[in-house]
Amino acid sequence: QNEESFGGSYINVKRNKIIIMIVDETKKDIILNSPDIQPHRELLIFEPTLNSLSSLRNASLQIVAKARAHHPLGVLIYIDIEENNIVIFLTHIADEFNKPFIDVIKQYNPVIRYYDLNVQEQPSRKRPRNSIDTKRDINRQIINGDIIYHLRLKTICTAGFWVIDNELNNYIVTAGHCIDTNNTTFGHNTFYMKPLNSSERDKGLRFREEDTIGPMVFHDLDGTDFGLIRITNGDIKPTRAIRNTDSDLYRQLFISDAEIISTHGAHLCKSGATTFVTCGYIKSFEGYSLNGDDISDDLIVTNFVATKGDSGSPVFYLRDLPYVSLHGIVIKGVNSREWGYLAFIVKAEYIISAADIDLEFG
Repeated sequence: QNEESFGGSYINVKRNKIIIMIVDETKKDIILNSPDIQPHRELLIFEPTLNSLSSLRNASLQIVAKARAHHPLGVLIYIDIEENNIVIFLTHIADEFNKPFIDVIKQYNPVIRYYDLNVQEQPSRKRPRNSIDTKRDINRQIINGDIIYHLRLKTICTAGFWVIDNELNNYIVTAGHCIDTNNTTFGHNTFYMKPLNSSERDKGLRFREEDTIGPMVFHDLDGTDFGLIRITNGDIKPTRAIRNTDSDLYRQLFISDAEIISTHGAHLCKSGATTFVTCGYIKSFEGYSLNGDDISDDLIVTNFVATKGDSGSPVFYLRDLPYVSLHGIVIKGVNSREWGYLAFIVKAEYIISAADIDLEFG
C-alpha cells in the first residue's frame, strides 16, 4: 500500500470483509483492477478516511519523542487503523504528573482515553487451574502459561516460552518487569514454581528447594520488556506445551513455530497465570508502553483479557489444533469500563534476536 494514499487495512471478522481505509479515492480502481485482487474483489470494502498511515506514523513518533522528554507515567499509545487515529490510554491517578505531556501532545489530535486501576472483573472459569496434569509434580515440567513466583517480592508472573543459548543452557522467557528493579543483583531475583491452587494473596506458602526454577539473568526494560530465567534446577524440565486448562479436548497446546503476523484484525490468544486462555483481535502493530524512563515500543496491541499476574503470558495463533504458532509475550494488560480490555505484546522474533537465543521446540 501507498502510505500517503491509504490509512491501512484490517479484517472485519463479523462482516467477513477486508476494510481498506482510503485517503485518495482515485487509487480505488487501481487496486480493484489489479490481477492479484480480481479473485478477491467481493471481500473488499473501501472506507474514505482523513489520516494517511504515513501521517499517523509521523505523529506517533512525535508523541513518543515528547514522552521521552516528559517521562509520563502509565501511558499506552497505539495507532488504531479502524479509528484512523492515534489512541492514548492514561490513568487518572497520574493526571497531575502527566499534565505537561498531555498538554504538549494535544497538537497531534490523538484520541485520549483512561483505563481503570480498580477494575477486577475477570472471565469465569470452568474448573480450578490445578485440575489438569496431576503428574506435573512428579515430572517437574514447566508448562508455558504456568504461574512462576518471585519469592522476595511475593508476586506472580507467567512462564512465557522455552529458549536455549549457544551453550545449550535452558531459559524461560517472561516479562522483564517481573524482576525486582530495586535490586537486580544475581541471585536476588530467583523464581519458583508455584502451587496452582494458591493465590497471590497467600502469605504462608512454603517452597522447597525442588521448587526453584532459577534466577533471572537478563532483563531489558528500555525499548522492550522481557527477561530470561535460567533453569538451574536439573530436575525441572521446560516444554513446548502451552497450558489450556479450560478445554475439554486440548488440555495442552504445542508450539510448532514462531511466525510473523502482519494483519490487523487477525485472531490471537494468550495463556496466563491469572486469566488462563483468552483470545481477541489485533488492533495495532505499532504500540508503545511508557512509564517514566522505561519505554517499550513496536508492540502488538490486542483486545483480549490480560491482568495482574498475566505478565509474560505466551501469545499464540491457533493453527491446526493442538498445534499453535508463537507470537510473543504479554507485558501489559489494562481494562476500562467504557472501552474494554487491551493487552500489549512483545514480539517473539524481537526477543529471540535481542537476546541472541533460539526458540526450542523440544
